[in-house]
Amino acid sequence: MPLVSRNHVRITRLRFPFAVRVDALRGSASLRDINARREVRPGDPFVVPAFAHFDCELPATCLQPCAITLTAVPDGHCPRMAAIQYEKHWSRALARLVFEQPALAWNAALLSEHWQVSQRLVRARLFAEGEAMQALVREQRAAQAFYALASCATAAASTAASLERVAAGAGLRSGRAFVQACRDLFGVDPVRLLTLSATPLRSTVLSGAASWTGWPAPTAA
Repeated sequence: MPLVSRNHVRITRLRFPFAVRVDALRGSASLRDINARREVRPGDPFVVPAFAHFDCELPATCLQPCAITLTAVPDGHCPRMAAIQYEKHWSRALARLVFEQPALAWNAALLSEHWQVSQRLVRARLFAEGEAMQALVREQRAAQAFYALASCATAAASTAASLERVAAGAGLRSGRAFVQACRDLFGVDPVRLLTLSATPLRSTVLSGAASWTGWPAPTAA
């Protein structure tokens, strides 16, 4: 997902249910997670582990803009995944479901039916993993819209139309709700990351999360 900034921007606590390759098309980006900081420059991408919060800082100016892409990749494309012991299997599975089908009314009853376990077990597992269902659903809807934002035709659509389109696709009430969610969750106004130029920096084909096979649903065992 190409993101373009012409001013200094810091995006905080992004999290996706899949590993993400961050490529710099122009300028550089500074990534930071709980363990390390990494500079990403053109030709030197970095893969962020799945379901891990990370920050992304774009030190752009009007004369020196920054542009990056985020692309979903399988766990095996992230060398750090092998060294990480994940304990949030249920939360990550829910995050993936929300990301792939954000318009559904995700709740304990729907998850209980989908996973063929009791609602009590669903709530208990998520609680044990330190996650709140509604907060995670909101986060992943916003993450899905954020990921899809740059697929809008920036030359043909206004900023408002682009925001409304991605918000609707992510199960959010409106473009305004999407903007507010990004401010609350990621500390950034997505309008600042829209490509406003009629000529894109580069054509990019995305590998969306829905096109790859991932981990199985959690079991009651």
